[in-house]
Amino acid sequence: MAEQEKKKKRKKRNKNQRILIYTLLGLVVVILLVAGWFVFLKRGSVTVKGAVKGYFKAIEDQDVDAYIRNCYPASWSDNYRPQGNEVVLEGLVEDVFLRQSGTVVKDVEITHEEKLEDVFVKRIEDKIKELYDVDLSISSVYRVYFTMKISYTSNGEEVQYDSEVKTRYVYKCGGKWFYLADTLLLVDMALDD
Repeated sequence: MAEQEKKKKRKKRNKNQRILIYTLLGLVVVILLVAGWFVFLKRGSVTVKGAVKGYFKAIEDQDVDAYIRNCYPASWSDNYRPQGNEVVLEGLVEDVFLRQSGTVVKDVEITHEEKLEDVFVKRIEDKIKELYDVDLSISSVYRVYFTMKISYTSNGEEVQYDSEVKTRYVYKCGGKWFYLADTLLLVDMALDD
Protein backbone atom coordinates (compact mmCIF):
# COMPACT_ATOMS: atom_id res chain seq x y z
CA MET A 1 0.00 0.00 0.00
CA ALA A 2 2.78 2.42 0.87
CA GLU A 3 4.42 1.79 -2.49
CA GLN A 4 1.20 2.66 -4.31
CA GLU A 5 0.90 5.91 -2.30
CA LYS A 6 4.46 6.85 -3.25
CA LYS A 7 3.70 6.25 -6.94
CA LYS A 8 0.60 8.45 -6.73
CA LYS A 9 2.61 11.23 -5.04
CA ARG A 10 5.38 10.96 -7.64
CA LYS A 11 2.85 11.01 -10.46
CA LYS A 12 1.17 14.10 -8.99
CA ARG A 13 4.55 15.79 -8.43
CA ASN A 14 5.58 15.01 -12.03
CA LYS A 15 2.27 16.40 -13.28
CA ASN A 16 2.77 19.59 -11.22
CA GLN A 17 6.34 19.92 -12.51
CA ARG A 18 5.13 19.58 -16.11
CA ILE A 19 2.47 22.23 -15.51
CA LEU A 20 5.09 24.53 -14.01
CA ILE A 21 7.50 23.95 -16.91
CA TYR A 22 4.78 24.55 -19.52
CA THR A 23 3.66 27.68 -17.69
CA LEU A 24 7.23 29.01 -17.57
CA LEU A 25 7.76 28.20 -21.25
CA GLY A 26 4.51 29.97 -22.11
CA LEU A 27 5.62 32.99 -20.08
CA VAL A 28 9.00 33.06 -21.86
CA VAL A 29 7.24 32.92 -25.27
CA VAL A 30 4.95 35.81 -24.30
CA ILE A 31 7.93 37.87 -23.07
CA LEU A 32 9.82 37.16 -26.32
CA LEU A 33 6.79 38.14 -28.41
CA VAL A 34 6.35 41.41 -26.52
CA ALA A 35 10.08 42.17 -26.75
CA GLY A 36 10.06 41.36 -30.47
CA TRP A 37 7.06 43.60 -31.03
CA PHE A 38 8.74 46.44 -29.12
CA VAL A 39 12.08 46.11 -30.89
CA PHE A 40 11.00 45.27 -34.44
CA LEU A 41 7.45 46.49 -34.98
CA LYS A 42 7.06 49.57 -32.80
CA ARG A 43 8.17 52.90 -34.25
CA GLY A 44 11.56 54.33 -33.41
CA SER A 45 14.82 52.63 -32.51
CA VAL A 46 16.10 51.02 -29.34
CA THR A 47 19.38 52.98 -29.63
CA VAL A 48 20.48 56.52 -30.43
CA LYS A 49 22.75 55.24 -33.22
CA GLY A 50 19.89 53.19 -34.62
CA ALA A 51 17.73 56.32 -34.89
CA VAL A 52 20.46 58.20 -36.75
CA LYS A 53 21.24 55.29 -39.09
CA GLY A 54 17.54 54.56 -39.63
CA TYR A 55 16.94 58.13 -40.74
CA PHE A 56 19.65 58.03 -43.40
CA LYS A 57 18.67 54.52 -44.49
CA ALA A 58 15.08 55.70 -45.04
CA ILE A 59 16.36 58.59 -47.18
CA GLU A 60 18.67 56.31 -49.14
CA ASP A 61 15.83 53.85 -49.79
CA GLN A 62 13.35 56.70 -50.32
CA ASP A 63 11.04 54.83 -47.95
CA VAL A 64 8.36 57.26 -46.77
CA ASP A 65 6.96 54.87 -44.16
CA ALA A 66 10.40 54.10 -42.69
CA TYR A 67 11.21 57.81 -42.53
CA ILE A 68 7.99 58.59 -40.64
CA ARG A 69 8.38 55.58 -38.32
CA ASN A 70 11.95 56.70 -37.53
CA CYS A 71 11.14 60.37 -36.92
CA TYR A 72 7.59 60.55 -35.53
CA PRO A 73 5.72 58.63 -32.85
CA ALA A 74 2.24 57.67 -34.08
CA SER A 75 0.54 60.25 -31.86
CA TRP A 76 2.45 62.99 -33.72
CA SER A 77 2.33 61.71 -37.30
CA ASP A 78 -1.35 60.73 -37.01
CA ASN A 79 -2.14 64.30 -35.91
CA TYR A 80 0.25 66.16 -38.18
CA ARG A 81 -1.46 69.53 -38.47
CA PRO A 82 1.16 72.29 -38.33
CA GLN A 83 -0.49 75.34 -36.79
CA GLY A 84 -3.89 73.75 -37.41
CA ASN A 85 -3.37 73.29 -41.16
CA GLU A 86 -4.14 70.01 -42.87
CA VAL A 87 -0.84 68.77 -44.31
CA VAL A 88 -0.03 65.39 -45.80
CA LEU A 89 3.12 64.31 -43.97
CA GLU A 90 3.89 61.72 -46.64
CA GLY A 91 4.03 64.51 -49.24
CA LEU A 92 6.48 66.50 -47.14
CA VAL A 93 8.69 63.44 -46.79
CA GLU A 94 8.62 62.85 -50.55
CA ASP A 95 9.84 66.45 -50.97
CA VAL A 96 12.75 65.66 -48.62
CA PHE A 97 13.61 62.70 -50.84
CA LEU A 98 13.65 64.89 -53.95
CA ARG A 99 16.31 67.09 -52.35
CA GLN A 100 18.35 64.07 -51.20
CA SER A 101 17.93 61.95 -54.33
CA GLY A 102 20.82 59.62 -55.05
CA THR A 103 22.71 60.27 -51.84
CA VAL A 104 24.07 57.18 -50.11
CA VAL A 105 25.24 57.35 -46.51
CA LYS A 106 27.46 54.65 -45.02
CA ASP A 107 29.50 54.11 -41.88
CA VAL A 108 27.68 56.47 -39.53
CA GLU A 109 29.97 56.86 -36.53
CA ILE A 110 28.72 58.58 -33.40
CA THR A 111 31.61 60.65 -32.04
CA HIS A 112 29.81 62.12 -29.02
CA GLU A 113 26.39 62.10 -27.37
CA GLU A 114 25.31 64.91 -25.08
CA LYS A 115 22.23 64.49 -22.92
CA LEU A 116 20.35 67.77 -22.76
CA GLU A 117 18.81 69.18 -19.61
CA ASP A 118 15.16 68.65 -18.70
CA VAL A 119 14.50 72.35 -19.45
CA PHE A 120 15.41 71.69 -23.09
CA VAL A 121 13.17 68.58 -23.19
CA LYS A 122 10.29 70.69 -21.85
CA ARG A 123 10.95 73.39 -24.48
CA ILE A 124 10.66 70.80 -27.26
CA GLU A 125 7.49 69.31 -25.78
CA ASP A 126 5.99 72.80 -25.45
CA LYS A 127 6.95 73.75 -29.00
CA ILE A 128 5.40 70.53 -30.41
CA LYS A 129 2.24 71.35 -28.44
CA GLU A 130 2.26 74.93 -29.76
CA LEU A 131 2.93 74.03 -33.41
CA TYR A 132 0.99 70.76 -33.71
CA ASP A 133 -1.34 70.63 -30.70
CA VAL A 134 0.15 67.24 -29.84
CA ASP A 135 1.16 66.21 -26.33
CA LEU A 136 4.30 64.08 -26.44
CA SER A 137 5.90 62.68 -23.34
CA ILE A 138 9.57 62.97 -24.20
CA SER A 139 11.86 61.43 -21.60
CA SER A 140 15.25 62.48 -23.07
CA VAL A 141 16.80 64.56 -25.80
CA TYR A 142 20.37 64.07 -26.94
CA ARG A 143 22.54 66.24 -29.14
CA VAL A 144 24.42 63.74 -31.26
CA TYR A 145 27.69 64.39 -33.05
CA PHE A 146 28.57 62.00 -35.87
CA THR A 147 30.48 61.50 -39.08
CA MET A 148 29.58 59.45 -42.13
CA LYS A 149 30.77 58.49 -45.57
CA ILE A 150 28.66 60.08 -48.30
CA SER A 151 28.50 59.17 -51.96
CA TYR A 152 26.44 60.38 -54.88
CA THR A 153 26.63 60.48 -58.66
CA SER A 154 27.51 63.73 -60.40
CA ASN A 155 27.85 63.97 -64.19
CA GLY A 156 27.97 60.19 -64.42
CA GLU A 157 30.78 59.82 -61.89
CA GLU A 158 30.53 58.65 -58.31
CA VAL A 159 31.68 61.19 -55.76
CA GLN A 160 32.64 59.97 -52.28
CA TYR A 161 33.77 61.87 -49.22
CA ASP A 162 33.88 61.73 -45.45
CA SER A 163 31.58 64.27 -43.84
CA GLU A 164 32.62 66.77 -41.26
CA VAL A 165 31.16 66.20 -37.80
CA LYS A 166 27.39 66.70 -38.01
CA THR A 167 25.24 67.74 -35.07
CA ARG A 168 21.64 66.56 -34.87
CA TYR A 169 19.07 65.74 -32.20
CA VAL A 170 17.34 62.54 -31.17
CA TYR A 171 14.59 62.20 -28.62
CA LYS A 172 13.19 59.35 -26.57
CA CYS A 173 9.45 58.88 -26.49
CA GLY A 174 7.62 55.75 -25.36
CA GLY A 175 10.91 53.96 -24.68
CA LYS A 176 12.19 54.36 -28.26
CA TRP A 177 14.57 56.84 -29.91
CA PHE A 178 13.50 59.08 -32.80
CA TYR A 179 15.53 61.29 -35.12
CA LEU A 180 14.34 64.90 -34.79
CA ALA A 181 13.80 65.84 -38.43
CA ASP A 182 10.71 68.04 -38.35
CA THR A 183 11.76 71.14 -40.27
CA LEU A 184 9.14 73.47 -38.83
CA LEU A 185 10.14 72.55 -35.29
CA LEU A 186 13.88 72.75 -36.02
CA VAL A 187 13.61 76.16 -37.68
CA ASP A 188 11.21 77.57 -35.08
CA MET A 189 13.56 76.52 -32.26
CA ALA A 190 16.65 77.61 -34.24
CA LEU A 191 18.10 74.09 -34.03
CA ASP A 192 18.68 73.70 -37.77
CA ASP A 193 22.24 74.49 -38.81
